[in-house]
Amino acid sequence: MLSMDEAYKLLTEWIDRLFLNAWKIKLRIGCKADEVQSGTWANTEWTEVTKDALISIVDPSTITEKMTSFDFEKTLVHELLHLKFSLLSDIDSAYPSLQDRIVHQLIDEMARAFVDAKRSKGESDE
Repeated sequence: MLSMDEAYKLLTEWIDRLFLNAWKIKLRIGCKADEVQSGTWANTEWTEVTKDALISIVDPSTITEKMTSFDFEKTLVHELLHLKFSLLSDIDSAYPSLQDRIVHQLIDEMARAFVDAKRSKGESDE
């Protein structure tokens, strides 16, 4: 798990890359699995009007069911992309619409592509 300083460095980098500078984003890392949505690595809560957001990322050691390998940076970018697409989300719905599910899948694919592109250029600090 990254230190808080390392996590905030990545957060600042990706806020700039994704043009999210107008957002006030708080980050919690090392959360227990039951503190995020079941079956996920992270969760983001936001308010579109004030552009406030809280991103909570799980400590991967607290996940008992391994879905895929954990990648902190990809998970962070995924959650930030939710903010880019926030106007398309129906977060008040208990049952996501087909559009919401498609948008979520696109967000995940874009997050992976962005992080892979950064890493292929040798920009990773890892």
